[in-house]
Amino acid sequence: MDEKRMREESFSRILLRGAAMCALLICVLFLMVVVTGCGTKKNQMQEEQHTQTESIAKEEPVTEEYGVGDLIEDQTFDVTLQPFGQVTFASYEPDTSDNPLADATFCIEQDGKVLTRLPGVTEDNVNSEKFDAVEAVSFLDYNYDGYDDIILIISYYLGASPQAATPHSTIRYYLGSADGTFTYQEQMSSDATSALAEITIKTAQDFIGYKKVADETTDEQSLEPWQEAYIQYLQQDSDVAGQDGYTLINMSADEIPQLVEVGNCQASGCRIVHFADGKVHVTQLGRLNFTYIPNENLLCNSDGNMDTYYDLVYSIIDEEMTLIAQGYYGAEDNSNLKFDSEGNPIYQYEWNGVEMSKEEYAKELNRIYDTTKAVGYGYDNLYSVEEVIKAIEGHHKVF
Repeated sequence: MDEKRMREESFSRILLRGAAMCALLICVLFLMVVVTGCGTKKNQMQEEQHTQTESIAKEEPVTEEYGVGDLIEDQTFDVTLQPFGQVTFASYEPDTSDNPLADATFCIEQDGKVLTRLPGVTEDNVNSEKFDAVEAVSFLDYNYDGYDDIILIISYYLGASPQAATPHSTIRYYLGSADGTFTYQEQMSSDATSALAEITIKTAQDFIGYKKVADETTDEQSLEPWQEAYIQYLQQDSDVAGQDGYTLINMSADEIPQLVEVGNCQASGCRIVHFADGKVHVTQLGRLNFTYIPNENLLCNSDGNMDTYYDLVYSIIDEEMTLIAQGYYGAEDNSNLKFDSEGNPIYQYEWNGVEMSKEEYAKELNRIYDTTKAVGYGYDNLYSVEEVIKAIEGHHKVF
């Protein structure tokens, strides 16, 4: 009897141990399922975040994908745009080898790769008018959604040929979004272009009722020395009544632009104001015509009257605007002007004091100043003094 009871108790203990082992195994399996499930959810979140990042940072080669022309350096900027962060806004000349009406291309780039491209006015980026120039770019959040939008001012010639034509300016509004794409606001762009007698960044902003929000307002204490110096010059020294308007150019390679005063008559001429050694320097040019080569520290005052003309090449050297080369050409006696077999006036040419032929003169000029790279200053789109002060204050966003 005792032996039988001992066997029964031993069997019971075995059953209890087995049940405990089964319960432990079930708990272990349950924990493994929970942990695996959590890991799967975490991986899914990481994959979703990676996919969102890829949608913003899609890399595409510029020239191969879009067949663009040369980079427009004076309308290409390193900026901070939401949602990208620090990027390059790159403007490209159109490639007109296949179609003379091909349009400019605008890309948001990072580390040499395209993140996104602004859509053109047509699907194939071919316009009904011939491209002339990108006149201005503005980065701002005009619908106040936390993502930067873009305004472009672009000029075109009517039709396919620029001959005997004056370019006209147009406005484009682009609405930014959280996924890094931009939508061309066609109707709003067309309405603004048609309605505005004067097309500038300021009038384009006013047309849509854009006002800076509180955190965008310029803090005067945050202005850089060159900004303060230019503003002080405009407020205290510039003959505002004697100017037709103002503009900013990027002649030198640094980040400080040059301020241009454009006189209200040819005799008044233009003045180039640049900032160096903590102060402004003013250079008077002859008459109103000059060009410059962006970022190469070269400017050429080319003008004249009554069969007497000149090309004066300047560069900022040792903080001063310095005349580095000069050429003159014209008639010795314009009251007795002579002409060649093709009806062109016969002029005498002199470069840096040396007489030479017309062909030699052109060669010497281009040796120091590559006229194929030269750009004008946009006489038809000048700022008022109030507008240029605002452009100077917000130069990190409006160019």
